[in-house]
This record gives sequence, C-alpha cells and structure tokens, in this order.
Amino acid sequence: TESRVYFVMEYVSGGDLMWHIQREPFSERRAKFYACEVLLALEYFHTQGIIYRDLKLDNIMLGLDGHIKVADYGLCKENMWYGDTTGTFCGTPEFMAPEILLEQKYGRAVDWWAFGVLVYEMLLGQSPFRGEDEDEIFDAILEDEILYPVNMSRDSVSICQRLLTRDPKKRLGAGPSDAAEIKEHPFFHGVNWEDMLAKRVPPPFCPTINGPLDTSNFDEEFTRERPALTPINNPLSRVEQQEFQNFSYIAD
Repeated sequence: TESRVYFVMEYVSGGDLMWHIQREPFSERRAKFYACEVLLALEYFHTQGIIYRDLKLDNIMLGLDGHIKVADYGLCKENMWYGDTTGTFCGTPEFMAPEILLEQKYGRAVDWWAFGVLVYEMLLGQSPFRGEDEDEIFDAILEDEILYPVNMSRDSVSICQRLLTRDPKKRLGAGPSDAAEIKEHPFFHGVNWEDMLAKRVPPPFCPTINGPLDTSNFDEEFTRERPALTPINNPLSRVEQQEFQNFSYIAD
C-alpha cells in the first residue's frame, strides 16, 4: 500500500503438531512418520550449512496432504558445517541443549538434541524436562534423569536416550555422517528413505478443513486476535515510493 509493506506467507491450514497432539495422543506409527519427515528436513538444513535451533511441535505444520512443513527460521544460523561452532544463547527452553545452557561453543548437534526432545514428546505426549519456570527447566535439562514408561518400546527408548545424550560428542548424529547415523538406528528399521523424501509414504493422518479460510486447526487464542498494524510515522515521499515499484510477488 502507500504506507506499508505487507509480508505475506503461505497459509498452512492443517495446524501445527502441538495443536494435534493436545487433542489426540500420537501412536508410535504416527510419531515415527513425523520423526522421519522432520529428520529429512534437518538433514537438508545441515547439508546447506544451516543449523535450525528452534525445533518444537509448534513449528512443525501439517499440510492438508498430511505431510509436515517446518516453519519459523528466525533462529537459523548459516555457514555452520561439521566442526564449526557458535555461541549464541537462544532457543525454546524445553528444547535447548545442555551445551547451550552452559554457554559453551556448540555445533549442529544441538539440533539432534532438540530432535530427541521432539521424538520423546510425540511418543509420550509430554516433555522429558519439567519445571515451574525457566530455571527449573534448565536444571532438569542439565541434571534430571529422563524417565521412560515400562510400556515404551525398546527402540523408542533407545533413540531418545541416544539423542538426549548430554555430551554432544557422544550424541547420536554428532559425527561427520550427521543424519545418516540416525537413520540407521533400529527405531527407523524398515523405512524407505527415498519414498519418504518423495512423499510416497501415505501419511497416518490428514487434517480436514471446511474451506480455504477455515482456521479450525488453530487455537482461538490466536485466531481471535485483532490484527495490529505498525503506526505510520511519516508518509513516504515520491522518491521513497519509487523504491517499492513492482514490489509484489504471487506464488504458484
């Protein structure tokens, strides 16, 4: 418009995994399917030298075809190849790796720690680390024993334990082979990764909507919010307006 630039993103109407797991616990089959697709997404990031650093159920969207889409790249860091490190303290508390909390230099293994938390949450419907506030959650991440119910499958327990290893050097996926090491874990036995990447594996669940403007797969806390536009300070001059000529894009 004459006064504002609007950044419009794709509307993924199927909602996020947090919304869905709060309404119905995931079966191991469903959790494994999402874990496979998230693993492939993280693998792609890492092959591009990117660490994601904000993996959580809220950032995994579901398309109407039942396949996931990873959202929110605000905490990504580029030029992070195997052996490269950074030190920014960031992330969502329940998903932050111990090395981040200890303010140590860290690499892409922090994504595999967060992946372990995600897998645990999808399998059990709760976080492995609990607390009343951030400090208690951080203490739990650094010190608490992670509990697994007796009815949890051996392979499910094993992959969570391997990913939630506090020493990043010993964590599953921390080596130069990255995601390939995780794919070989027995939890993923029988997965055809080529078919998974090509979306040839039928999803265990497909969300439904009543129309293109349906927001029923999102919490009303958000859908009832009134849009708030940034106040206009000064009208743009004619010269400034010219900077935004043809500033539009229509996606296929």
